[in-house]
Amino acid sequence: MKSENFSTFKRRALHTALVSALVLGTAGHGINSQAATASNDATATVVAPIAIAAGSTLRFGSFSTSAAGQTVSVNATSGARTNSGTLLVTSTVGRATFNVTGEGTLTYAITLPSNGTVTITTGGATAPETMAVSNFSSDPSGTGALTAGAQTLGVGATITTVASQVAGAYTGSFNVSVDYN
Repeated sequence: MKSENFSTFKRRALHTALVSALVLGTAGHGINSQAATASNDATATVVAPIAIAAGSTLRFGSFSTSAAGQTVSVNATSGARTNSGTLLVTSTVGRATFNVTGEGTLTYAITLPSNGTVTITTGGATAPETMAVSNFSSDPSGTGALTAGAQTLGVGATITTVASQVAGAYTGSFNVSVDYN
């Protein structure tokens, strides 16, 4: 009988262990199988592209020079001309203007040409004569702000003569870039 009790005891213990393992296994599965879901929104705002168009040209006017390193400058705000060593002749002068358009009241960064990158030229292809254009400045300076999606950007600069600067009509071009901040 002892042996029968012991066998019954072993069966009950084994049965209890199996049931416990099954319950624990199922309970663990139940916890891991529960999922949670949340919803959120995604938003975006598309703005009008920024654009820039040339307006008035940068006009240094007429002058004469007798030495290297003499300068003529045009102010970015007023369009007024100043000089160092040159003899100014009455002529049409003025700042360059650009029309910047874009979205509402956003601000934008202004990128002007670096010194040493722009020249104006006269003469034929075989014997061109040049003057360096440098010290570009803008109005507004560095950053602009659109009002009702538009702003006029003024640009000034300085030209520097070389020794025995050749007389003639000098022309050239330069780039100004704008980009939203």
